[in-house]
Amino acid sequence: MSVTPIRAGSRRSKHSKIVEWVGGITTMPAYVTGEGEPYQPEVLLWLDAEGAILGTATERPGELLALASRSLSETIARPMYGKPHSPTRVRVSSEELAAALREGHPGLEVVCAPTPELDAVLAHMQEHLGSSGEPPSYMSLGLEPPAIASFFSAAAALYKAAPWKVVPDDECLIAVTVESMGLRDAAMSVIGQMGESLGLILFSGLDDFEAYIDMAEAFEAGEEPVVPPHFSISFGGPDEVPEAVPAEVREHGWELVSKKAYPWLMAVDAGLVTRPADPDEVTLAEAVARAMVALMADKKALRAAFEGGPPVALTHGARTHDGFVEVTLRAPYVRTPKQYAPDHDLVAELAALREAGPDMDHEERADLEAELTRRFLASPEAEGLADMEACSFVMDLAATHHGETIATLQPSGLRQLLFQTVPAKVSVRAADAGEIIAECRAFYAFLKREFGLAQADACLALLDDKAVAKLEAGLSDESNFSPAKAFVMAGARAGFDMNSQEGIEAWLAESQGQLFGPASQSPKRRAPSPPKKPATNAEKNKQKAKRKASKKKR
Repeated sequence: MSVTPIRAGSRRSKHSKIVEWVGGITTMPAYVTGEGEPYQPEVLLWLDAEGAILGTATERPGELLALASRSLSETIARPMYGKPHSPTRVRVSSEELAAALREGHPGLEVVCAPTPELDAVLAHMQEHLGSSGEPPSYMSLGLEPPAIASFFSAAAALYKAAPWKVVPDDECLIAVTVESMGLRDAAMSVIGQMGESLGLILFSGLDDFEAYIDMAEAFEAGEEPVVPPHFSISFGGPDEVPEAVPAEVREHGWELVSKKAYPWLMAVDAGLVTRPADPDEVTLAEAVARAMVALMADKKALRAAFEGGPPVALTHGARTHDGFVEVTLRAPYVRTPKQYAPDHDLVAELAALREAGPDMDHEERADLEAELTRRFLASPEAEGLADMEACSFVMDLAATHHGETIATLQPSGLRQLLFQTVPAKVSVRAADAGEIIAECRAFYAFLKREFGLAQADACLALLDDKAVAKLEAGLSDESNFSPAKAFVMAGARAGFDMNSQEGIEAWLAESQGQLFGPASQSPKRRAPSPPKKPATNAEKNKQKAKRKASKKKR
């Protein structure tokens, strides 16, 4: 039998006396099912200098290193094409693999260096093998029919509850916590608001969800996407699930609401490698589905929560085939801040975050700032203050517009932030200047006493009575306003509620009519998301679920 070699490397000179092979262990772009939990096998490849595959070995993850030396010997004796021949040098990228080969082949030169040829072969395999990795049926998931029946029952209840008819859009996220399964503040997107592709998509957190949105934009732009891991429960017709599933459903009598409601589970790992769910994920899907049905019991409250009303939270003991699983759902998504010990030096950690520069971890920053604000609110310095929001938006503006944290913001930066950035970006009245300066003064006094902030005294000197007049003047000067702030402030003066979507849209329609006349108005056009009243850290985390609002906060 002839084998057509896969060419992936550069040609070597015919006159070279060095016979170099390239070797390496990589993960296959597909899953093996039907042998317990699905797994991605690893493959050991041996290539010649032209990039042709000479030999392979495939095993479960972690097993190939011990077999590498023997695999090389077998490939030398029986290559996949050509006559038996020995390399004079083998190049690998792993120190562990290099050590194993040196031990088994002491007379062979083994070098550790990059192996781009293997990447080319893997890309070729990805293209030709695809990444479906789907099991042919539910019975390939390693569960017995009664367990699958229990999942189908939960999925049927979810389909009848139809959360996609209540949750406004797929960017209105729900937080999911299942402590027993190691899941905390996962982000769940409800899809199907347009009547198709019904289901739920679960991400490990808000960052992965936003990466998923970026992935879609990258696909549309023809760019290489970064694929975040995610897990989905979807519903479709018989032609949208593996071929064997409809017959299995009939054979076992699993519950099905309609012919369009076949449930299917799919996990996508980083790199757009899809795989079937494992048994734990089936349990998770069943628990989340039943918890969602419980959450849908008060649809009015859930709708209101996504429209700016009180948030909804539910802890539900979901009955699954594997026992009861406690699931906590919160809508809209608000990430639970990290907890810190009373003696934790928040300022020192905020200073360390600044060292990352543009790559500052803003999620960790938000947690530290939330705890810092909580401690400030409970401090003697905060007693008697009427409105406690200034410290939150000052810290947020310091990071998003000046690249600093409150631990590293110097007096010159604070001056620019208060008298230039705030007047331009923050929609507050000029009459609030006194309260803003008073709160900042109390906040810096707290930072000095509690954490010994080095620049506290210099910042306090800046926050004198003159600062009130200067900030008030800046907030009164409309030439300082950004377009978004000018829009909000004009609407507020006209009597519109600019803290609600309805008020924003009403003001947009009114202002369009004033500028362009009735013929230019577009009832379908949605208003932009301008900055609103300075938000607390908790409100900022809530707003991140809406991508446009999230980007305006960064």
